[in-house]
Amino acid sequence: MLDKGVRLDQRNEPQRCAQSQLIEAERMSAIGRMACSISHDMRHSLTAIYANAEFFERHDICASARADLLFEIQEAVLEMTERIDSLLQFSSSGRKNPLVRDRVSWVVERAVAGVKFHPDGRNLSITAGKFPPAEADIDARNLESAIYNLLLNACQAATRSTHVPEVKVELTEVDERIYVTILDNGPAIPASVRRTLFDPFVTVGKPNGTGLGLTLARRIAEEHGGSVCLEESNRERTVFTLSLTKNKLLAL
Repeated sequence: MLDKGVRLDQRNEPQRCAQSQLIEAERMSAIGRMACSISHDMRHSLTAIYANAEFFERHDICASARADLLFEIQEAVLEMTERIDSLLQFSSSGRKNPLVRDRVSWVVERAVAGVKFHPDGRNLSITAGKFPPAEADIDARNLESAIYNLLLNACQAATRSTHVPEVKVELTEVDERIYVTILDNGPAIPASVRRTLFDPFVTVGKPNGTGLGLTLARRIAEEHGGSVCLEESNRERTVFTLSLTKNKLLAL
């Protein structure tokens, strides 16, 4: 019996090696795409910072022009920080913090407040209805990050709307599940990318995006026993819904 098991194991060895090589090739491909993303995006931001810093040396520019230059530098630094945070979060394996009972509405409100400080969300209407006092076992920091990414995507899409840009946030609870729904009136997501929308490094209409926002949002939602889905996308509105379970035992 032992002899037979050894022979069977030997026959399976080439298959295991091939599978291991495939996994390694996919990992290296992902690392390569990540390196390209970092290189391209960081170079873009650093070029903007360097150029604006050179203008600061001139003595013939007024105070308002200096303020604009400073704002552009701050914006570039913010973009770089967001990219680094996304890449670090993407490369980490699994949830690091325990799930703690907390009110989901507070997390949504903090995410909305954070997006309003972002350049793409400052001058845009974000409408939030009256949230129910729904509680769940959550990693508040990660969940806020997921909702923030969805809201920021919605704001960036809404700024390309042919109408007055608008984003809406809704929070509902049904039995043991909680749903955060985010709507924007930006252009529809092209059908050609909807199948790969949640894959890493896929961007839609954002030349300087990392393509990790939706990937991370879905992963965080799954760690809470839920998911992120594109409900609909047409010329009138695009709707994403993040779901999670209330009980951490159901999220395992």
